[in-house]
Amino acid sequence: MGLEMSAGASGFLHGALGFTTDKDGWVRPSRFAPEQLRAVGSVRAWHPGLYRQLAVATAGVCLEMETDATRLALEVRVDPTPRGAASVLADVERHPHGPRPPFDGVSAVVDGRRLPLALPDEKNLITWLLDDPASGPEPGLQHLPGMGEPHHVRVWLPCLTSCAVRAVTCDGTYLEPVAARRQLVVLGDSVAQGFVARDPSCSWCALLAEHLGLDLVNQGLGGQVFQPGSLVGLPERVDAAGVVVEFGENYRYEPCQAARVERDVRTYLYELAEGFPDAPIWVLTCPPHTEDVYPTHPRSCAAEVDAIVRAAAGAHAQMRLVEAAPLLDADRLPELLADGSDHPGPLGQEMMAERLSFVVDATRDDPAARRERALQIAEGYGDDALPLTECLRRGAGQVLLAEKGAVVVGLSGGMRIVAGPSRRLVRRALTCLGAAGGTTCVCGKRALAREVARAFGGRERACHVVVWRGGEPPTDPSRDIRVLTPAYAGVVRERYAHPEYLAPGELEAALEAGKFLGGFEAGRIVGFVGEHEEGSMGMLEVFEGHRREGWGTALAAAKVAAHLAAGELPWAEVWPENDASLALERAMGFEVRPEDALWFVS
Repeated sequence: MGLEMSAGASGFLHGALGFTTDKDGWVRPSRFAPEQLRAVGSVRAWHPGLYRQLAVATAGVCLEMETDATRLALEVRVDPTPRGAASVLADVERHPHGPRPPFDGVSAVVDGRRLPLALPDEKNLITWLLDDPASGPEPGLQHLPGMGEPHHVRVWLPCLTSCAVRAVTCDGTYLEPVAARRQLVVLGDSVAQGFVARDPSCSWCALLAEHLGLDLVNQGLGGQVFQPGSLVGLPERVDAAGVVVEFGENYRYEPCQAARVERDVRTYLYELAEGFPDAPIWVLTCPPHTEDVYPTHPRSCAAEVDAIVRAAAGAHAQMRLVEAAPLLDADRLPELLADGSDHPGPLGQEMMAERLSFVVDATRDDPAARRERALQIAEGYGDDALPLTECLRRGAGQVLLAEKGAVVVGLSGGMRIVAGPSRRLVRRALTCLGAAGGTTCVCGKRALAREVARAFGGRERACHVVVWRGGEPPTDPSRDIRVLTPAYAGVVRERYAHPEYLAPGELEAALEAGKFLGGFEAGRIVGFVGEHEEGSMGMLEVFEGHRREGWGTALAAAKVAAHLAAGELPWAEVWPENDASLALERAMGFEVRPEDALWFVS
């Protein structure tokens, strides 16, 4: 071929934490620190034998260079597929919607242009033509070596198996390594390792790192779970600009106890936060799967894992929870999962990367700064966005998106509050961030609510916003009104007319925060008024036998006074058909706004 320049492959490696070299110059990259390899192969691991097989795979490792060559070749020896990966590939071959072989190999990206997947020939050599055929002097011709445009080349090594590399050769006048960048560290199981991306450059991890302009350190390990102690040695060897954590699916395959899993998740995430105190960390709930091929073990605690992950991630300020279910379309899972069970195929990898990129972009900055920006944007939307603005002022929920075109806040239980002029951006945000766990509160005109309803198969329902515009409310000192403690949770739940409106844990959290007031006669509770997570007054109930005695007005007035004392605007959400509540609020001096500016989509 007339290749004239040659250099050792080790000088071009990215995504490897080290490598070993044999006497013939063959280099084996490793994506784990030696201490980590000992940990995942120890008795503390769930499946140490499997982990030792798959830990030597070169997922996420690449060689990156710049050259003016027209041809480039790499000496590479690809090892046989390990048993732990081969069993998944057998499922892929049986799945009617799965990709066809080859399922792994070496891929090259030249100036952003992906070349076909390749495997070494009998001489352990892969050769690529670097020039874009469309840019040649004439159709079918290439530039002379050293006479064409410089090329940026990234060669990705296999995801599912190990390999060794030796020399890079080319026909140009220079061949230079690309300097290392800061890194995206991905921790996970086989879904992160690249089962079954087919092209290593097109795994969701590689695509996300490419989107962020970072090098990738992929520590996905087939079969892995949250394993305390498995991060040892990692923080010292990387310069992480961000970390993504993807575990959970493997708990469903075998018996497991929620108490042990909770302990492991808490410990692992604590070790991660300690190791990377300055890096944003995105923690995914369990990725979507089907039950068709491998039903969840009846003694598995898999159903509890998402809640465990949410609680453990919520304890660390730099962690951003990512609901993984919306990263793939639920109605297309047979097409998107390569094996029909758990592992995204090429289409699924692309969708997961694109949606996760949106989530990472939306939540990358500091949560406090994001909330401040969201409040400024929401205030600019005017009175129609009052529920969203008041939610932000109270510090409620998690700001998931804060852009001029849309603001999205997530509340407990999966509910979302959205506002903004860009229907496209609102729809995109709800697709990637998770449309609501049953309900989306839409601030603004009906067109936006209809867009949300069309996108997620719901139905929009109008709601009044009522706002206190008076001075101090007329309180009655003769009434015995007290802050309710969590001991009253059972009473509130039993007496509340719409307990289905309460997200899991919402009532207990509100009582713990002193958000409920109760009216008492002769030491016995006769009614209560509360506050929803977004800050709206509500849940006003007066018990049978004590109605028409002024308790409704007294409780509402006491709640208004509590809001004013805290420097907050009293407001509420009232269904148009709730004549009794509307009459009470009008009589008290609330402003009842038209029902065309707040919608609930469920």
